[in-house]
Amino acid sequence: MVKPFPNEIWLDIFKGLAKEGEYDALERCRVVCREFQPMARECLGTCITFKNAEEVEQIKVDASGGRLRRWGGPQGVIITGGNSEDACRPIPHLATFASRLAGRWPGVEWLKITNAEWRARDLDLDAVLRDLAVFSITYLDLREVSLPSILTLGRIVCAFPRLKQLVLRDVQFIQNPFDANIISRVRLLPHLQLERLWLDHGHNGAEPRPSFVELVDVMTAISNRRCPVAPLSLAQASPWSAVRRLALGKVTFPSVTTFARLLCALPALGTLELWGPCAFVKHGFDLRSVPVHPGLPFQLANVQLIEDFSIGSDPCSVADLVEFFIATGVSENLRHIKACLSPILRVADEVDVALSRLVRHSAPSLRHLSLDSSLPYSRSNDKYELVHADHSAAPYFDISENACLEYLDLTIEIARENLSHLCAPVVEILSQVTSTHISVIQVYFSHDYQPGAELDVYLGKLMDGLPQLDAVLAGLIFNGLNNVVISVGKQGVWYERDEWDARDEASAYGLRLCLPRLDARGILGVGFNGILFSRIGLDCDEDTSESRHRGTERVAVQDTVVANAGTSAEDDRRTNNATTGAVPHEAATRRSRTFLVEYNGCTSTCRMCVRRWKCPSDATAGSVTSVDISAPDDHAKLQMEMEIKPLAWVSYVAEYETVPWDPG
Repeated sequence: MVKPFPNEIWLDIFKGLAKEGEYDALERCRVVCREFQPMARECLGTCITFKNAEEVEQIKVDASGGRLRRWGGPQGVIITGGNSEDACRPIPHLATFASRLAGRWPGVEWLKITNAEWRARDLDLDAVLRDLAVFSITYLDLREVSLPSILTLGRIVCAFPRLKQLVLRDVQFIQNPFDANIISRVRLLPHLQLERLWLDHGHNGAEPRPSFVELVDVMTAISNRRCPVAPLSLAQASPWSAVRRLALGKVTFPSVTTFARLLCALPALGTLELWGPCAFVKHGFDLRSVPVHPGLPFQLANVQLIEDFSIGSDPCSVADLVEFFIATGVSENLRHIKACLSPILRVADEVDVALSRLVRHSAPSLRHLSLDSSLPYSRSNDKYELVHADHSAAPYFDISENACLEYLDLTIEIARENLSHLCAPVVEILSQVTSTHISVIQVYFSHDYQPGAELDVYLGKLMDGLPQLDAVLAGLIFNGLNNVVISVGKQGVWYERDEWDARDEASAYGLRLCLPRLDARGILGVGFNGILFSRIGLDCDEDTSESRHRGTERVAVQDTVVANAGTSAEDDRRTNNATTGAVPHEAATRRSRTFLVEYNGCTSTCRMCVRRWKCPSDATAGSVTSVDISAPDDHAKLQMEMEIKPLAWVSYVAEYETVPWDPG
């Protein structure tokens, strides 16, 4: 059937329906007409924000019609009491939302409450929680929320039987401090099935936030309390028994002992991530202060010290943290460490020294090491400035004692200050490798430049240094390599399939020409702007964030997950790609396509001529999916099949860029 109006008019009509809250009508339009589907999806959206009760009541609730005729709701809902600049405000519309749409929006998977004051006179706690429990909430984010007590928080969290991920940022409790009665009542709440927990007191500061300390104290008091009857397993003794991943944002602990007790409260913890500044008011650590029961989590094997931790944490606190890991023996079990260093992979300050010590003491167990020196910051006298300091006199990071390494990730910034020796830091680090088990190496060159002549110059400088990298990786110590990924990308820009173009492909091929030995071994992958042009296959383990070799076969088209988020409860939801761990994109289909690329009249055999190739118009972005590149003859046409898949190095980051870990 031919539509009587242009798409622009239909889109205006659909936007009008959405504005009036006629989401069920939009869903019917989406179902009955294939050509309506993209426009209807755009108007239905994946997230809806409610600022007051009137916005909730505007949603038309139609009880008639079959199952396919009613919208299943968005993927996420935000209940806000005001703007971030405002003080926390009451949220009576949370009760309106819960009572009006419970059972009608089964597709809601995550709920975020922000800038809110939870007042008993506005919200009947029992009724609200009963209605909220009907939703299929797996992710809950409380951000700048004021609650009557910590018991209220416990009841809210335990109201969601499917809850897997919890984010608590700047959550305040009006009733302080807690007492033994509160602990007893919290212990009676259902045990949580949380797998991931994010704690953040919301602000930088030298003093701990009272509510944050209270939360940690309650968690540890409940978990570390001895029971009259011994549990069947250690995990059953803790309400947080299933938490395997703990992320800390901006946090200040009274002491290292408080931090240790928090870890003891999480017996299943396998991954610890510090995303922001971490501080201890009282420095130093006494090993005797660690609770014997239940003790530190023996499964803790992955420590991620993200950039803001390295930038914002004071050196004494970083040293305390490292000393804690070493003194307790945690470092001897670590299999994966990610650390952010000073520029060009050097040990230039006290933070770098502490991180180097941690890596050295983890040598017997460490299998995966990620070193990121792309931060454009200089640490000096506890001040962090956007400048490039001269660290040329500082020694390079030493990994010579890490003889069990299997995976090595290096990130370095492309900057004017190091243009003459872009690859030198990487070559220096690789020259220290003593592990005969090393199988995967990923090197990421980060930049902050727009496409153009300036970036071309920097890429040319990078290409001048890549043969050194190719030569060092030809050494006998690297005979066991299965995968080598060399990639270039803009800082803060992750994988976007619809932004890929032939220019990126040509740049990737130019980089590949500079690494002939690796290419000849069939183990080379070259990435550009978050897309991997490669013959190799890398899987990412969700728990350890480690890349695993899948051989040199091409990645099958079936490996791609096509997600369709935010349309109806029956539609496929946005999920992580099981193979790569990267973010799938709506309607992101991939198919093989062979196309021709020809030189643009270049009369010399310079490497940069590959950046001036012309691509046929039918070679559309994001449409090709397999790779088999052969070196071109000069001034000849090049026939190429390109495999495009997300970069493995971005997989663990992508996991947190997707809803539901952190909607933002």
